[in-house]
Amino acid sequence: MWRRWNERGSLGRFEWWTRAGVYVLLAAVPVLAVVLAVAQHQVRVPGLAVFLLLSVAQAGVCIALLHAGLGRYLAAGPPPDRWLVASAAALTAAGVLAGAAAFPAFTLPPRGAAYPVSLLVAMLFGGALILALTPLLSLRALTALVVVTAAAASGLTASIGRSGAGAHGDLLIVASLQYTFVVGIGVLTCRASAWTLRIMSELDRSRTEHARLSVAEERLRFARDLHDVLGRNLSLIAVQSELAAELARRGDQDAAGQMLQMRQVAHESLREMRAVVSGYRTADLGTELAGAQEVLRSAGMSCRVIGDPAGLPPDVQAALGWVVREGTTNIIRHSDATACTIELHIQDSPGAPRAMTLTMDNDRVHTLDAGSGGSGLLGLGERLAALGGSITTGHPPNGHFRLEASMPACGAAETPAP
Repeated sequence: MWRRWNERGSLGRFEWWTRAGVYVLLAAVPVLAVVLAVAQHQVRVPGLAVFLLLSVAQAGVCIALLHAGLGRYLAAGPPPDRWLVASAAALTAAGVLAGAAAFPAFTLPPRGAAYPVSLLVAMLFGGALILALTPLLSLRALTALVVVTAAAASGLTASIGRSGAGAHGDLLIVASLQYTFVVGIGVLTCRASAWTLRIMSELDRSRTEHARLSVAEERLRFARDLHDVLGRNLSLIAVQSELAAELARRGDQDAAGQMLQMRQVAHESLREMRAVVSGYRTADLGTELAGAQEVLRSAGMSCRVIGDPAGLPPDVQAALGWVVREGTTNIIRHSDATACTIELHIQDSPGAPRAMTLTMDNDRVHTLDAGSGGSGLLGLGERLAALGGSITTGHPPNGHFRLEASMPACGAAETPAP
């Protein structure tokens, strides 16, 4: 269970806690029913047993109804089954009637209480039903429902009260206001929790969509650069090839010159395309580190960079830049990290060549995904192996995930000590 909890994302944990909080409100109905029964001088045992069983059944059905209502409110799914709503309403009415059968002094206040038992029973069962319906109804409808049920509970108490034993009018008014206040607070709590969950879900979807759009924008940029570089030259090659073919049919000696010009344009296009691809595939390590900090901070994580990449050879910067890119992607996809540390360090050992080490360390990793040997890490290993380097992953004793890349730092300038 602890492992499954750690595998949940931040949104999943927040949703679990929020749902558990509102479910506990409904689960407390049977407990409050027992407390109410204990406070009575006299009870009818058969009626009390039915009353307690109905409180448990109503709480379970209301939790199921609230669960379905939250699903519809958050994901615009199908509404709960009608039988579920009908069962909750029927159990509510049956619970109130069972309370009248279980407590002889149904319209009298219990010991130490200021309100009739009938209103307390109505508050338990009616409040649970309204709470379960909170995600399905508008605030105006919920307000009207709370007021109507409070008036109905007061009317029920007044109608069955006996002379000399019934509650007075002022007491009923105060009890109705108390009913409205208590149930209203529960409804507002549940509604605010559902609203917060929906906002968090929308923010999570927006972050995912933003990442997808960023990838699409980068692809469009690359496609636009290739079009700008190759479009004109390929059009020129097409025109020159037609001209060379026409000159060749006529036996004109200029056909060979046109072909040589086409070859020159083709070589130039190849060189420009390589330059575009090289600019896309390689990047300055400092730029990559700054980009990683910005991306991780926008995802709600703190990122600290130790060391200075200035002075490293271009091939070393390009390889380590890819390590930073892949490591940043893995942190976002396979963890719920709150902090990440990126450290650059040159190792100088007597009798051994100088080596450059880049370490990325983050917390709150998904244990089933971390270091699973995806294609990204395999590609990084192959890229670094071509330069005499290597890449390793592991879990330090503190439960973090660490990605470490090492490679020769030939010609690299000294970096500040961390």
